[in-house]
Amino acid sequence: MNQLIEKFCNFSLAQRCFEDIGNFISYVISTYGVNAMTAITCVILGCPFLIYVLTKRRPKPEDKAEPKQKPIRLLRTRSFIIREIHSGNAALDRLLEDDYKQARVNPSALDKTDTLLKEHLQQELPNLMILQQNVAKLEMSGKEDDAEKIIRQALKKANEKKRPQEAYEIEMLLVEVLIYKGGDLDLESALKCKCLKDESLRDVRRPLYKAIIYKMKGDTKEAEKCWDEFIQVRDPALSRPEIQFEIFEHHVERLQNAIQDVTARKRNMFGALFLS
Repeated sequence: MNQLIEKFCNFSLAQRCFEDIGNFISYVISTYGVNAMTAITCVILGCPFLIYVLTKRRPKPEDKAEPKQKPIRLLRTRSFIIREIHSGNAALDRLLEDDYKQARVNPSALDKTDTLLKEHLQQELPNLMILQQNVAKLEMSGKEDDAEKIIRQALKKANEKKRPQEAYEIEMLLVEVLIYKGGDLDLESALKCKCLKDESLRDVRRPLYKAIIYKMKGDTKEAEKCWDEFIQVRDPALSRPEIQFEIFEHHVERLQNAIQDVTARKRNMFGALFLS
């Protein structure tokens, strides 16, 4: 019996607890003799229940908090940047801005914008976003002529080096500059650009720029046709809420008024310098 008790006590989930049970059984045997078997049987049968209770009451180890996954950032790869530029959103946003031609950037930075534009255009892989920003700054500061000259030189080099994709993007910048110059000859020159006829790429700027040009030239029918194409070919993943053609017309007219104001100020400035 003592060996049985010893083996039973060694089979424990909590050894100290079962040592106490073994001592209790030894005490019962020594006190009650043969009649102690009934008590021992009850104790043995109660042990599984005791094990169950001890197991359930034992505190469970706290689950380790899973490390929070860092949000996946959409890498601004060159292909994504091109896709974003081709969406036409930047060009459309500029058209919808309230203040055309106003240099809302640091005036001291404008002095270096033409230099920065030249430097970026000379890079092996020009940053298209930065190029577009530099062109916009030159336009807002009334330096479209400088921007046009720089871009035409870069376009010539890209064609000479036989870099069609680079030439395409640079020529699109030229179209934008010509639009914001706004003269009749500028608009005609913009329409003759190869990039507006190249349909090999899904570039939403193509119908958008053509819609702006035709509206500025007074051809509302052709402008609306190009605007409808612009709405249809936009990338759903990058598109903004749809804008009605009437709203588009309103903003083009405001752009033309702003261009006329800038032209008038330049003419007055040159006239004052000539008279002085």
